[in-house]
Order: sequence, then structure tokens, then C-alpha cells
Amino acid sequence: MNNFTEPTEIELYDYPWQAPLTPVEEACFASRFSSNTEEPEDLTVLERQMFEANPRDHEWRQKFFANTPDYLAKYFAKRYVSLINKGDIKAANTFLREKMEPARKRVELVMKSYQSLPTTHKVTLLSKEHCDEDPFHPVFFTEHGLPEQFTKKQMAFDFEKAEKNHKPIKNRILAELELDELKEMAFTITKIIDSYWGMTVERNAFDSERKSEREIEHLTNKVIVIAYEQVAIFVRDHFGIKPPRKYEKQTPNSAASDISRMIDEKWWYGRLVRSRKIMREHLAIAMGQVSNKASPYSSWDCVREHQTQQKANYNYIKQNVLIDDESGEEFDLWDIFKKSNANPAIRRHELMVRCRGCEDIGNELGLQGLFLTLTTPSSYHNHYKRGGFVAHWNGASPRDAQSYLNNVWQRIRSKLGREGIRWFGVRVAEPHHDGTPHWHLLIWVKPEEVSQVRHIFIDYATKADREELYPSFDRKEQRATKKEKIQGPMNYKPRCDFGYIDPEKGTATGYIAKYISKNIDGFAMDDLVSDETGKSVKDMAKNVGAWKSRWAIRQFQFFGGAPVTTYRELRRFANHDRTSFQNYLYQLNRDELIAIYEEMEVKVSRKFVGPAIPVELLRANPRFDSFYLKILLGEAYQPDIEHPITTVSDVMKAADTGNWHGYIMGQGGPFVKREELLITNSYEVMPFASPHGEAVRKLDGFDVTGKFFKTRIKTYTIAAKAKPEMQKQVEYEFDKPSENPSTWKFKKRTVSFIEVTKADASAKGSEATAIGSSAASRSSVNNCTEPDRGSKQVRELSPDIEYEIKRLIEEYDLSESFRSDLIRGRVIQLSKEKSIKLRFGATERQPDHLVYQHKQQIDLSWLDADKPEEVILSDDDEDYVQPNLSCFGMHRPASKSWADYADLVEEEWPLA
Repeated sequence: MNNFTEPTEIELYDYPWQAPLTPVEEACFASRFSSNTEEPEDLTVLERQMFEANPRDHEWRQKFFANTPDYLAKYFAKRYVSLINKGDIKAANTFLREKMEPARKRVELVMKSYQSLPTTHKVTLLSKEHCDEDPFHPVFFTEHGLPEQFTKKQMAFDFEKAEKNHKPIKNRILAELELDELKEMAFTITKIIDSYWGMTVERNAFDSERKSEREIEHLTNKVIVIAYEQVAIFVRDHFGIKPPRKYEKQTPNSAASDISRMIDEKWWYGRLVRSRKIMREHLAIAMGQVSNKASPYSSWDCVREHQTQQKANYNYIKQNVLIDDESGEEFDLWDIFKKSNANPAIRRHELMVRCRGCEDIGNELGLQGLFLTLTTPSSYHNHYKRGGFVAHWNGASPRDAQSYLNNVWQRIRSKLGREGIRWFGVRVAEPHHDGTPHWHLLIWVKPEEVSQVRHIFIDYATKADREELYPSFDRKEQRATKKEKIQGPMNYKPRCDFGYIDPEKGTATGYIAKYISKNIDGFAMDDLVSDETGKSVKDMAKNVGAWKSRWAIRQFQFFGGAPVTTYRELRRFANHDRTSFQNYLYQLNRDELIAIYEEMEVKVSRKFVGPAIPVELLRANPRFDSFYLKILLGEAYQPDIEHPITTVSDVMKAADTGNWHGYIMGQGGPFVKREELLITNSYEVMPFASPHGEAVRKLDGFDVTGKFFKTRIKTYTIAAKAKPEMQKQVEYEFDKPSENPSTWKFKKRTVSFIEVTKADASAKGSEATAIGSSAASRSSVNNCTEPDRGSKQVRELSPDIEYEIKRLIEEYDLSESFRSDLIRGRVIQLSKEKSIKLRFGATERQPDHLVYQHKQQIDLSWLDADKPEEVILSDDDEDYVQPNLSCFGMHRPASKSWADYADLVEEEWPLA
């Protein structure tokens, strides 16, 4: 029997090196170990960094980062890689399980509220469905080639290869997109809506044959309304954006205007930007970036974006002027802004005046003041004050919490109305450290109804999640089962509070003043520290402003009484009346002024206040010249309004003097109905004035029982400031070791540009403008030969002014031409904040005098800038005020379109 023996491997080859090499896996190279794990495709930057640090746990790690936006996952990824680099893989994975996993669940909870918003995938798919490119469209040929080349290129294209090499694009949510990407998305969505609108119209088209014009018009209007409803449903369901709707029951014109908005790229861009900001801030709350341990009230990104917008508004105001369309007179827009209710200081003053007026009304009617506090259940709060997340947070945003408070207060008001309890007051909304709003209310009721109001308020405020207000309540089931029944009384303090205004301890206005100041500009709170945040109340005012702007929450609201807009229009009318009277006085001489004074003095209802000066004294004493009489009559004048009802004049005078109590009582009291108001606003309707063909209502004045009083007299246009003329100045600096110029050594040359004022330009343009100097020979000013230069007259100044000029020359190291420059009328800059000008007197009562001008430093601390600014700009008012569109001239081209201005005054919640 022959046994076959298999030869060894080396015997199969003539030489040993011809044998196969031993696999690397069987060898041991400790210093050159290499894993055979291949890097997956389509990794993001963060995923690649973590894969390079720890490729073994890539699949397990993906579940933590799968649905988390990259800008939120960046912190966790960097921390994970840092722990891996330190050699502690166990600690890195534990960090993901204990820290990343709870945050991921909170992000998923928030993302449920924004599932309908557009994403890159959704827009791409809808674009392919509704906006397929026509390959035979001329635009397509200009982009992709000539028509005769089209077929050849398509035949040469390898679709299988393209599909094989195609890499799916990562789906990105709205919060991850940049502004330029939002513009592109807005353009694409506009095309989608436009295409869908056309399809909808075709689907509802009708046969116009054998129909009259009236029938065709009726059917066309019907199709427009039906098509609008279908497009609105499409926008709400597919993009999660609230469609525009002017009326609940749309008319053909209103439907066409709203459709015009939905196919407007600019409208969509504004909605997408607003939705992106809301979404990012809500996700920041979920990640714990809004708390007293991080950034109170609003996130750092929110505060930064708000300050950037405020700075842009500030720069726009500083760079523009208001131009009177009739006279051409220019007004600095910044000066107008500081005098308007957009100025936080003026808004704070008005709120305090209104609160004090409500208090005076309550005292006059014998009512009891109540101070109430209303908050949300604990499930609306995201972060504990002591630190740490609230485990049972329901994912609500500050806007959701505000809606809850509105709903509770609406039920309380309805219950009070059913019980016949009448009340009025004011409400202030402010945020907790985690951004959740709560309310402070100051109301007045009858003393005998206080107990009933207290019961109703506490009952409705504690109705939701009432079980958590009992002392034995426990959210953990194991410990809760041990407590078989609820014991102890309910503690309503965590949910609401009920206090009485005690006049001996303080006024009602004093109670609410702190909350008004804290939520506007932090006035008079430099040394106060917030109990919640532990930080300065004044410094946190900018965070509160960012919070209010981001969530579109109305901070201040008054209940009862007359509208504040009418109050402001009455004050405007009084100012016009006073200005008209002063302009009339400047047209009269001294005798006519005395005659007016004498005539007004003998009237029973004269318009002057204070002790009267005898007419004989005014006429006999030359000290009472025309200038003095004009000031006397102007300051003593009280505006009036001619109307048969005397109450109208009293209401106007009360508004003019800031008497909110008198204004409300004159209008009908705190419980007056709108249809029973004595004075109402009047609006001018401008048809087709908006870009979308709508009629625009512009506040034009007020109406008193059918009689119209116009308050918007002039029309203004906003225009950019003219660029100032700049003058080049060259300065040379030398080292001067001695007084001998030959020993001086050149050090440096400095070139600067300074703004040339009108006074400088006029002084350089004509020698005739200098006081005491002569004009050019035989000019239109002086038709004589020029006198000798040595005989030039010099204006004499008083010894006090001469002494002050010498002192300034020594103090500020000024040149000897300082005196002559002052006489020429120039404004001399002494320092950055201080300048001086010589004002010449017209009479003996007004001698020559020096005028110092101090330029107040502007506080720009809220912009985190080096230079400060005066006031913080506000996005919206505490009460709705009809926008004053009179400043937009019709015959002069404005520097901005109507839509740009509409975006500034329109603050609408964009989400459906």
C-alpha cells in the first residue's frame, strides 16, 4: 500500500523567497499596530474627529449625535475627544451616557415643536415636485449650453455612474443654516408656492363660455378665495409657517394681497430668519445655556444678535435726517428719536405717569389696590435656580408659557365678569432666570369684593398641576406610593401671590416702579443686585430686552380706561396750538403785544396762569421790551380747543399737563366702553398704498362727536445725511533741544482730516462775514474803495469776556488767533466733549456772551463697544401705537422701500 505524503510548503518552490509571506495579523508589532477599521463615508467634521480618536465605538456613539444639530453637539464632541486624548475611554463614554444622553432627549423634546418647519431635504423634494426645470426653456440653454448641443450631452451622460457615485446630502434643519442659505431657501420656497398657486387656480378653473361679465367676475373672485385657502393650508402643513390672513372670512381683495405675500421672496426670508432665531433660542434653553449659571433670561447668542440689531438701528438713525416736504427744513433723526416714545427714558416716564393716574383714580373712587403675582407650573420651567435641569420639563418655550398665563388670566377675567366684579389696572411681564415669564399685576377693586377676587384668582392660578402644591406630593412613584393620601393644606405661594396695597407702607406706583424700571433700562438701579441671577439689575436690562424681542412678549399692558394713542394725539395737538401762538407773537411789535396782553387779561376765561403784571407797568418800563413780552406770553399760554362741549378742552389740557387721571375721567372713567369714548382716533385710509395692494390706515388726528381735529400737519421724508466736507490738515512734530531752529530735529509728520463746519466754510468763502472787517472793493456788499488795512475796526468785548478768553488761551494752550476766530463766529473745539462760541448780543439786555457746548458722552455699553451712547433703542412699544406713516413722502423718493419700513414696525409671530 502506497501512502502519499503532502510535501511541505517550502518544497513546492525552488527558492524560499518564492513562498507566500506570513500575514501581518499573525505577527506582533506592538509599536506599529494598525486597525483594519475603515473610515465610513459622509462623516461630518465632528464625526471624523471622534472617529479618529476612537474608531472602535463609532457605531455605538452615533445614536448620541444622530439627531443633534452640529452647533449644539460641538461642545460634547470636543469634550469627548479631549477625554480620549487623555487616555480615558471609559470616562469619555460615561460622559456621553450621563451628560450627552439627557441633553439629546431634551433636544428631541424641543424638536417636536418644529417638525413642520422647512429643512433642506423637504425644500429639495418639493422643489423637484413643483419646480422641475424645463430643458427647452431659454434660461436653461444659457446655463447648460446651446440647443443643438443638448441632445449630445444628454446621450453622453452616464446616469448609472452618477447614481453610484451620488452621496446623500445631510438633512439640515433651519437652526443650522446661515443667512445666505436662508435667502436661497426663501427663493426656492417662493418658486414652490408660486407653482402650487398656479396649479390650484387651474384645478379650480371654470368655463367662461356663455357667461355674463358679472358671472365671470363672481366666479373669478370665488376661485381666488378658494385658491388662497388651499395655498394657506399648504404653507401651514408643509412649512410650519403661519400664513398671512387679514380677515377670518377673506374677501377677493384681501385674499389676493395675502397670496402676494406668500409668493414674495422677501416675506419668506423674514419669516425664515425669525423662525431660525426662535428655534435656536429654544434649543439653547434645552441645552442649559439660559440660566443664572450661564446667561440669565436669554442666551449669549440672543443678546449678541439683539445688540447687533440695536447697533444697526442706532447707526441708521444717526446717518439719516427728516426733511419737511413743504419747507425743505431738515431735522436730525437722532434728535427726533430722543423726543419720541422710542426713547426708553420717555417711555418709562409715561408708564409711571399712567400708573400714578390709575392710583389717583382708585383713591378718588375709594377702591382697594391689590398686587398680584402669577407664575406657571413647574413643568414650564427648564432650570432650577440652585442649578440643574428640571426633570419633568415639558419642553415649553417662553412663548408657550406666556400663552398659558394669558389663558389663565382670560379665565379669571371671565369669571370676574360673570360675578359682576369691575376692576382696572396694569400688568408687567418679566422673565425668570431661565427665560420663563411671570406676571406682576396691580389692580383696583371695591373693598367689599377683595375676598371674592382673592378666591377666584388663587383658584384659577392653581388649577393646573395642583397636586404639586401639596406638601406630601412626590414625583417619584416609589416614594409617592408610600404616602397613601395627600396631607396638609395647599401652598399656593409657588404658583401665585396676593398682596394688599397699604398706603402707610408705600404707594401703589412705588410697588410697580421697580418692575417698570428693571424691564426697560434699569434706571436708578445701579447698586441693586437681582435675587435670581446674583448680577446687577441694570446690566441685565439688555438681556431682558433681548428676551422680549426674541419671544415677542408684550411687557406692559393696561386694563380699563381710554387708549394711550388718543392721549398722545391730544398732547401733539396742544404742542401745535402752542407753536402756532408763538409764531403769531413773533410777527407783532411791542404795542400789539401789550394790547394782546391787556385784552387777554380782562377776559374771564383768560389763558394765562400766575400773578398778572399790571399793563401800565409793562407800557411804562422799557425793560419789558418785545423780546420779554414774547417770552412772557409764550410761557404763560395755555393751549385750548374750540368745541361746544367744555369737557373736551379739559381733557386736552389734562393730557397736555400729563394728568392721566384727568384724561381718563374726562373720557368717561376707568370702566368706559370703547364706543362710549368722548374722543376717538381718526385715521386716513390710503388705498393700494402697500406693496401688496392693500389699503393702509394712517393716524391723522382725533374725532370729537363728529368734529375732526388734524394733528399730523406736515409730511416728512427720511433721507441720508449729506456727507460732510473734509479738510486735510498736516502737522509736523520736532524735537526742540533749544530755541534755535537750526538745532531742531524732525520727529514725525501727522496727516488728519477734520470736518469743515458751515461757519468755517462761510468764513473762508467771504471776508465780508467777519465782523469789523471790510468787504472786497466795489463788491455787492460795499460799493466803495477798500479802506486802509491799518484803519480796520476791531470789535470791543466786555472785560469779563476778554478775561475769559485769556484764561482759555492759557488753560488749553490755544493760539493767539483764538480771539479773532471767536469774533468771526466760529465754534472752537476745546476738547472732545467741550466747545465754545461767542454769541453777540442784540440789545443791552442781551450783551455779548460766551456759550459753552458740552457734548454728552453716549453710553454704548449695551453694544459692548468702547464708545458709549445715550439710550438703548427699543424694538417695540409697551402699548400698540398706530405707526406714523406720515413721514413717508409720496412725491420724494425715500431711501428705503415701504416693505423695509413695514419690517421695522411689524412684529408678528411667524410660526403656525
